[in-house]
Amino acid sequence: VGTLIASSLSNALKVNFVVRNTAKLNNLAKTNNTFAIKRLYDNNKTIKYTINGAFPADKLPDSKIDFLLICVKTFDTVKSLTPLLDKITSKTRILLVQNGMGVVDELYSKIWTNVDSRPTIYQGVISHGVWQSPENHNTYNYNHAGFGYLKICQVPRDLQNITAKDTIENDDVIRELVQSDLNVSTYSYEELLVYQIQKLLVNCCMNSTTSIVNCINYKLADLEETDALFTSIVSEGLNVLKTAYPVLKTSPLATELLSVEKEVKFVKHVGFTINSKNSTSMRQDVLNLRNTEIDYINGHIVKKALESGMTAPVNDTISKLLKIKLAVNRRTAQEKA
Repeated sequence: VGTLIASSLSNALKVNFVVRNTAKLNNLAKTNNTFAIKRLYDNNKTIKYTINGAFPADKLPDSKIDFLLICVKTFDTVKSLTPLLDKITSKTRILLVQNGMGVVDELYSKIWTNVDSRPTIYQGVISHGVWQSPENHNTYNYNHAGFGYLKICQVPRDLQNITAKDTIENDDVIRELVQSDLNVSTYSYEELLVYQIQKLLVNCCMNSTTSIVNCINYKLADLEETDALFTSIVSEGLNVLKTAYPVLKTSPLATELLSVEKEVKFVKHVGFTINSKNSTSMRQDVLNLRNTEIDYINGHIVKKALESGMTAPVNDTISKLLKIKLAVNRRTAQEKA
């Protein structure tokens, strides 16, 4: 996702990648910082892009970071930011585009406890489908599997004061994204919360289920059992989240979009129409024996339920099954080693 968004900025702005993987860094060096995005939804049209440079976090040449795009796994956010903190000021702008919810709360409680020292944080919700073929491992070449949208808001520096005026329309990078070909639009914080929950529930259904069953998205389509499972996940999720986020109860947009019937229909549209050929990021993580974001997806609903004195047995079961699936895959790999 980070590579996809960076590609849309590479022609107009000086874009640097902060790279943790040495093999990827070496591959970029061999291609003069050029990578390719294959649009599966557009007859496999492949477009090449070139960035300014790529550096490990401790070798980043900039003394201060002007704009930082963060698309790492939710559980890696704090760890990834830590080596960059001396380059981040209250004037830095940070765009988070990740699966799941709860990261901003984590950053405010663990890193920027002082409201006045916090950078400007933007939150993005994306429905574009992106995944990597095995032959492109350790490169920045990706498949853009489904054309969706990117919705962005400015997050208040103080989450208890969500009426503070934002300045997102004056941001040059955000303007460049809006003018790009990624279908980008901006919203208020309250509006984006609705879209964030809408996307969270897509991930709660698609990411976890495709990972547990181990399949490409479209193979779950048109199954009675899929509809029943998704309805259970969504119904429980909305019940919990509308309690956990009281602003939703007075939001006309939430009233319009966040019903069980509409959300299940939306999940299937994103999963089976827009991204039918996609392999979800969580499935890719499970297949490659990597940690997953389940605690920030279905697990976020479980966490919010506990905080609200409720229970979320469906999402809790899904979370446990996903963790069992990953553990079994790791054991199987060890036995084969």
